[in-house]
Amino acid sequence: MDCITTKLNEEDQFITRLVNSDETINEFYQFDAMANDNYKYKVNQSTNDREQELANVIHQYMSDLTLTSQQLENIEHLREGAKVVIGGQQAGLFGGPLYTFHKIFSIITLSQSLTNDYQTPIVPVFWIAGEDHDFDEVNHTFVYSNHEAQLHKVKYHTLEPPEDSVSNFYPNKLQLKDALNQFFKHQPETKHTKELLTLSHSIIDRYDSWTAMFKALLHEVFKDYGVLFIDAQDNNLRTLEQPFLKELINRFNDVDASFRSAQAKLKAQGYEQMIQTDTNVHLFIEENNMRQLLTYEDGKFKTNKTNTFYTKEELLSIVEEAPQRFSNNVVTRPLMEEWLFNTVAFVGGPSEIKYWAELNEVFQTLKIEMPIVIPRLRISYINDRIEKLSSKYAISIEEIISQGTNATKNKFIRARASDTFINNIEKLKQQQIQLYETLKAEVQDNNDNRLLLDKNNKIHMQQYDYLINRYLLNIERENEISMKHFRELNHALHPMKGLQERIWNPLQIMNEFGTDVFSPSTYPPLSYTFDHIVIKC
Repeated sequence: MDCITTKLNEEDQFITRLVNSDETINEFYQFDAMANDNYKYKVNQSTNDREQELANVIHQYMSDLTLTSQQLENIEHLREGAKVVIGGQQAGLFGGPLYTFHKIFSIITLSQSLTNDYQTPIVPVFWIAGEDHDFDEVNHTFVYSNHEAQLHKVKYHTLEPPEDSVSNFYPNKLQLKDALNQFFKHQPETKHTKELLTLSHSIIDRYDSWTAMFKALLHEVFKDYGVLFIDAQDNNLRTLEQPFLKELINRFNDVDASFRSAQAKLKAQGYEQMIQTDTNVHLFIEENNMRQLLTYEDGKFKTNKTNTFYTKEELLSIVEEAPQRFSNNVVTRPLMEEWLFNTVAFVGGPSEIKYWAELNEVFQTLKIEMPIVIPRLRISYINDRIEKLSSKYAISIEEIISQGTNATKNKFIRARASDTFINNIEKLKQQQIQLYETLKAEVQDNNDNRLLLDKNNKIHMQQYDYLINRYLLNIERENEISMKHFRELNHALHPMKGLQERIWNPLQIMNEFGTDVFSPSTYPPLSYTFDHIVIKC
């Protein structure tokens, strides 16, 4: 596998400014991610004294997996106070989009680099956002059909979507296998298909909850890198979190005020507000098998679905007796993560990075040090066919990734059209415009005739445009093979007008190149970069 980096035109300049240490951005983060001294400081920072308990929780959480020597060593490193590089994601169907894997590769790459630079173990940790309850975000994925040159959406269907945390959802295994079969129906059978299907069925058979299956797949792919996993909704983790949950309840007003203050300052700087929430508590509670957002009104805490009321004392009592009933929202999740771990750096996607900018003052208020916040790696994959097709039509991989193939396709069609035909139609359009202006002067005093003329002119112009479009469409049909090639390039590298990693599923890459395609023995070594990485498989 070959690996190259390329610069893409960035529509969103936020990450570019962050990478360039822009002062107007960095004031919303505690540490400049580009300054080496900050990494040295974080690596040498004192620990929080929760590392032994946390290592025990993670070891217990991963006890249903067959751990590698690298993972066992990292659990011991964690127990001894090793710092971590961390990032997380919701538990998507069959691993979710490729960028989930790329987050983990980012965590691995940065932790390895820091380990080498400072000659001390830095542990890669992946945080599974199992406390989230928006099932519509994780119940589907996409698969690309080479035969049809089309993307297909594959969805796990359930008549009653869960309203509780995803970690508490136990999918129907037959329906899940049906979704898996739908996925592979659009895939060519390769020498790797049988092994990949066996692995997938084994995970579905062995594990029961949605997030447990997600964890098992990620473990199979990344175990040899020593990655540790933890679910935000793990009951043992919730017990460890009890002191901080109490602080979040006791100081909810301070948390909300700091959060709103930072948002206002970002908005004043011209930046888009990322976190949209009306709550002033920033915690959820499980009530009637539903994850419900808490809001403070008229001296009491209220749930958003059943309108159940609690006093502060009642909530604190529940934290003591059943902490697993609580979960964080987007504001308090980063705080909890940093309260738990001795973190050097948090790795996030573009939106996550912006979320953290709105939380700087909350960290200060609760006297928790913010980690270094750094954008994840961005990666696209190509194979021999994509490379040959891009060469055939003289379109660069970079252009396809950033812009798609429409411009080249239109140029291809236009080159095969008759200039005389199109120019003559354009002349007719100009003549029609001149005729319309002349006739308009003749009927300007008669409203009915003016409306009649406008309608007639519009019909003529639409017919000329229709004639050109149908003429070019016929050329497309005469070159259907090339049109399929353009669709193939587009769906491979610019699907749904975005990046491949946001749409494609990792199982597709594994089916084509092997279940070990992401393993250390196969995957190319990466260097941390903010340019786009293109991997030739």
